[in-house]
Amino acid sequence: MRTPMVALVAFLYLVHGALAEDPPPLPAFSQNPVTEDFLRDLDFEQLAILRRAIRGCPKIGRIRSERDPCVTSSTDRAIADSENPDLIAFHKALHNTDRYDETRSSIVWRSWLTKR
Repeated sequence: MRTPMVALVAFLYLVHGALAEDPPPLPAFSQNPVTEDFLRDLDFEQLAILRRAIRGCPKIGRIRSERDPCVTSSTDRAIADSENPDLIAFHKALHNTDRYDETRSSIVWRSWLTKR
């Protein structure tokens, strides 16, 4: 009985920490003012690179995940190779929990619209 309770408390602590994160800081984009279409295009491009990395990484005896080191390093490398400073700023400004989450909501970048 004690072990499941300790596991539950640890899980709730981790979930609370993830949910209590501050919103991502406003990246230094080259475009001024930043529009919703501009951010949506960057989000689409970043997600396309992430999904390519997920598909391209091997699935060795386990479920392939966006938390896989192959996925994170492949995504980071492809973003850097794009040489698009706005895409790089967008990618780096996302929290790690969102940066490699192919099912993330647009809420993560919509807050940047009100900060300009």
